[in-house]
Amino acid sequence: MINISHIYAFLELLEKRNFNAAAESLHLTQSGLSRKINAIEERVDQRLFERTTRLVRPTRAALTLARHWTEAIAHYQAGLAEISSPDFDLSGPFLVGVSATSRYGEWQNLSDMFVKAFPTVTVRIETMPSQDVAFCVRNGDLDVGFCGGPIADEKLGVVRIEQIRYRALLSEQHPLASRQSLQLKDLQGASVSLVSAKTWPRVREPLDALLARHGLQVSVGYESNFLDLVLKHIIEHGGIGIHPVAKNYLLPRGVVLAGMADLDLVLENFCIWRKSATSPVVRSMVNLVRRQFADAPDTETPAR
Repeated sequence: MINISHIYAFLELLEKRNFNAAAESLHLTQSGLSRKINAIEERVDQRLFERTTRLVRPTRAALTLARHWTEAIAHYQAGLAEISSPDFDLSGPFLVGVSATSRYGEWQNLSDMFVKAFPTVTVRIETMPSQDVAFCVRNGDLDVGFCGGPIADEKLGVVRIEQIRYRALLSEQHPLASRQSLQLKDLQGASVSLVSAKTWPRVREPLDALLARHGLQVSVGYESNFLDLVLKHIIEHGGIGIHPVAKNYLLPRGVVLAGMADLDLVLENFCIWRKSATSPVVRSMVNLVRRQFADAPDTETPAR
């Protein structure tokens, strides 16, 4: 068995290529470092360094050991870091609110990662509209939320996790269904199927404003609190709708997606939590989100 301190000494000498420099870095005497290297050479029955006047040159055996031992040391250090983390023994209930659009986006990947990292935490998921997610997180009824923005509450921590583009949803029987891309003018005079403006204000308000701004004569022929019912209506009536569709959402048979070249509209989804929260489980989820979306810094939105 080779002492791990001997391995550290070996790797340091390999890096420095000089006994004096390596010994100083390790706070050893040169003779002490030499004894560690000799002990390894005796154990593996191989010469590891060719010694010259000032420098040492690693042999092929040394380079082979270095490749494996560097990886082993990295795993050794990672293991120590993991078990010494204050989050290592996390357990208990964790209540997460997820909006319908967030549910089929990045949340799926994040939830899988969190459950694997903290298997003893009991995660319960509540699906609700975005405005209800924000309300419940702020009031402490939810630990963390994933919902559509904007988020305008100085008491909440916020990280943007994705942007979901609005797209046209068409029945396969619709005259425009064969086209890969539509334009807003194609909606002129159309009767569209949409989610309810009351239940889904963060989806409908920007869409309604954009359609009005373009002066399009578009009527809402059908709306529902549930996207599934909107899609059902589109299929049964050969209709058309507009909605932000997350990447993991599975459309039913009979509905096709089409982009809209001049519909520059996205729904931004966020991870939110109370800034005053002290739960280590909340902190762990927030840290996971921040690591995954390092290029999307926390969004501090002033209160209205």
